Amino acid sequence: MTHADNERLLTLISEYLTFTPAAIQPEDVRSLAAECSLTPNEAYMALLAAHCGLDTSKPEDARLYRSYFPQMIRRHDPAVYEADAYFQAVKPAIGEKGRVDLVYERIEPMELFVADDFRQDDAGRILPHLGWFDRGFDFPAIREDGRVWMTVTPNEINTIQPAVKQSRGKVLTYGLGLGYYAFHCLLKEDVSSVAVVEKNPAVIDVFRRLLLPFFPRKDALHIVEADAFEYAEKTMPGEGFDTVFTDLWHDVADGIPLYRQMKALETPGPNYLYWIEKTLKFYME
Repeated sequence: MTHADNERLLTLISEYLTFTPAAIQPEDVRSLAAECSLTPNEAYMALLAAHCGLDTSKPEDARLYRSYFPQMIRRHDPAVYEADAYFQAVKPAIGEKGRVDLVYERIEPMELFVADDFRQDDAGRILPHLGWFDRGFDFPAIREDGRVWMTVTPNEINTIQPAVKQSRGKVLTYGLGLGYYAFHCLLKEDVSSVAVVEKNPAVIDVFRRLLLPFFPRKDALHIVEADAFEYAEKTMPGEGFDTVFTDLWHDVADGIPLYRQMKALETPGPNYLYWIEKTLKFYME
C-alpha cells in the first residue's frame, strides 16, 4: 500500500508542478481560510488537493491526503532566503552572451515549488518538501537557448547548504551555474581553494563578467574549462582534492544517469558529495 501511495502521490504532485504550479491564487486561500476557519497553510493544502484531483469525501483520497499533505507542505518566508549571504552580496546586472543569458525569474505568490530533498518517514512514505510564498520572490537564473538551466531558488539553497557544511580543504565542484556553492565555500575558513570545472565557455564568460565581481576571495577560485567526466577520469585523481561536489543535472530526470556515471569515477581520498542525492536515490530505488 505504501509503495502504491508513494507512486500515486508523486505522480499527482509532478503533474501539478509541471502543468499548473501557479493555479492557486491568493484570493482563493484567503477566502477558503476565512470561510472554513482554517490557517492559510491548511487552506492551501485543501486547494492543492482539489487541484490534484483528490476528492477527500472518498475514504481512499482522504487517507492519502491525511498521510502526506500535512507533512510535506508549508508556507515559507521569502525573507529567509533573501537574507542568504549570496543574495545579499551578489547583485548581477542583466546580460547575455549569445545563446546564454542571465535573467531574473520569479516565484509568484502561492506558486508551489520544491523546497528541499525528499525524505522518508518511519512508515516508508516518501515525502517531497514543498513550499509556497505569500508574496513574490525574484531570483537570478541562467538560460541557455531560452530554457532556464541554472538558478538560485529555495530548492538550490536548501539542498546545497548541507554540502557546503561538509566541504573543507581543497574543494572541487563540477558545474559552475551561478556559483552559489563556490561562493559559500569561499566564505569558509576551513576551505583553502575552490576549483570549478565547467565545459560551457559562454556560461564561464557570463559568470566572469556579471557574477564574479561580487565574490569573496577571488584569488582562491579557479575555473577550469573542461568536460567534467574527462576531468574526473584523467586529471582529478592527481590533484589532491579534499572535497568533490557534483552538480551537473537539471533535475532527477537527467540526473540519475549522470549521477551513476560520476559515482563510477570516484577514487579513494576525497569526500564525494552530490546535489539532490537523496532524491535521486529514492527514484533509483
